[in-house]
Amino acid sequence: MTDGPERSAGERRQSGEGAVTSLASQALSVLATRRLSRDERREEALLARIEAAVLDRDPNRRIAVLAEIRKASIPDAWVAEVLIPKVARRLGEDWCEDSRSFAEVTIGSARLQAMVRDLDPSDASDEPDEAPLLAVVVPEHEFHTLGALTLTGQLRRLGFAVKLLLGADEAEVVDALSVERFDAVFVSASDCETTAGLSRLVGTIRRAAGPATPVIVGGSAITRGMADTGRIGADYYTSDVFEALSVCGLKLPRTGDQCHVMMAEAEAPASRRVETRL
Repeated sequence: MTDGPERSAGERRQSGEGAVTSLASQALSVLATRRLSRDERREEALLARIEAAVLDRDPNRRIAVLAEIRKASIPDAWVAEVLIPKVARRLGEDWCEDSRSFAEVTIGSARLQAMVRDLDPSDASDEPDEAPLLAVVVPEHEFHTLGALTLTGQLRRLGFAVKLLLGADEAEVVDALSVERFDAVFVSASDCETTAGLSRLVGTIRRAAGPATPVIVGGSAITRGMADTGRIGADYYTSDVFEALSVCGLKLPRTGDQCHVMMAEAEAPASRRVETRL
């Protein structure tokens, strides 16, 4: 559910104020999923099953394994936001160590992305009334899209309405952001992006979405220390989803079991934490 351009982002946030809760209050509702992060043996078994499925000769194996995991009452959020990113990193590490071929890693990564899409709660009828509207933008010609897909699903599970602009060119970005009023725009950029390219994209977003709409840039471009982030022109730079939401003044439309499982990871030992990257 989205509001048209006749309502500002600030008005939507204010009108839904009584129906939302603060980010801090969500920590109390993830105790069950936090226990999953501490069960290393169970987690390792799940990681191995997913990895084997996406590398299987049978392209439908991932569908069967996902069904088995769901039957075991493993939360979709846990699979999409924790397990799949961990498997993706494993594949990348295997390629760097020459233990898997480029073809294997490419096919496996594509199937992981398909699993994330399978887990995406994109049913618009399930969005809370007055749900804040967010845009997730992936620069044109960007090949690293798993993080943006994961982020999109994560935000939808939290109750936000999200429009994903995946690899959109400048004209498409302008068209999409000019039609509706967004509460915030998140840009997911890898370290393959240049400062000049990101600066140009942020400028395009500002002109289309309006100066009052927060623009947040995240992804490996930021977490790996891209120089001169201030020259990009965004309002904030982070790959911590909750930090980004807080900076934008956004609260969670949902509570209870719908809460994000990464809260649990934030309380786990530092060596075990996994961030969902913008």
